[in-house]
Amino acid sequence: MDQMMRERQLARLRYYKERLEMTYKDIADRSGVPESTVKKVLTGATKNPRPRTFRDIEEALGIKHVLEEIAEESPGLRMQYGYTDTEGTSALDTIDYERANDGEMTLDDYYALPDDRRVELIDGVFYDMASPSSMHQMIVSEALFQIKTFIKNNKGKCIPFVSPMDVQLDRDEKTMLEPDLFVVCGREKIMEHYIFGAPDLIMEIVSPSSKLNDYVLKLWKYANSGVREYWIIDHKKNLVRTYFFEDDVDPVDYTLNDDIPVRIYDGKLTINLNGIQ
Repeated sequence: MDQMMRERQLARLRYYKERLEMTYKDIADRSGVPESTVKKVLTGATKNPRPRTFRDIEEALGIKHVLEEIAEESPGLRMQYGYTDTEGTSALDTIDYERANDGEMTLDDYYALPDDRRVELIDGVFYDMASPSSMHQMIVSEALFQIKTFIKNNKGKCIPFVSPMDVQLDRDEKTMLEPDLFVVCGREKIMEHYIFGAPDLIMEIVSPSSKLNDYVLKLWKYANSGVREYWIIDHKKNLVRTYFFEDDVDPVDYTLNDDIPVRIYDGKLTINLNGIQ
């Protein structure tokens, strides 16, 4: 493994260790790699760690299979962790990039960004948001239509929203998200310009640049913030992975052709996206 590749892998492993708040022992327990070895690898004390060790640690962090899929589906994609310095944008004069990636950014920094720069703030780190594709928009539009129709027909009180709409997920100064589609049932959470607290249902439509966060980082955030149900819609894989955190069970996978039950409504509402393909 050449030096540049090793440094990139180390940066990735350190980054997700910090973002997922995992200890060396946590990683050792999940990977089977001795804790002392994990620490030496991640601190750079081991100069030439075995590729297998890197893969085992990636597996423990929950990012291994996602990285493999990204490499296969989008081999030219430049992996990004946090906020990048992109020349030619008006954000250059407003962002301290070291702070942006060290978890020190706050809502003050978020609101100071130029209006044309879309980012999410997760635990004090900025993440650029790519422009949505046509498929992304069609999925959001169809799912929103079916949810709104169900709520209207049943005189429901929950309100669906789509991005761009800010969600102050943890009710603190370090996190502000823009889920692709979400449903809020507690009206007290709906402020004039943002949602204050966790939505009941969140759907994220996967893109190459968002894939790692959707499957790993956002999954962790949503599971630990009070979100009741989370869907990852990965249309390139014809996959809808659903989590119902209230039951604390494994995810259930569907295809876009299936009638997918919405668990916050006890399955009385089902979403079918087969017409979009």
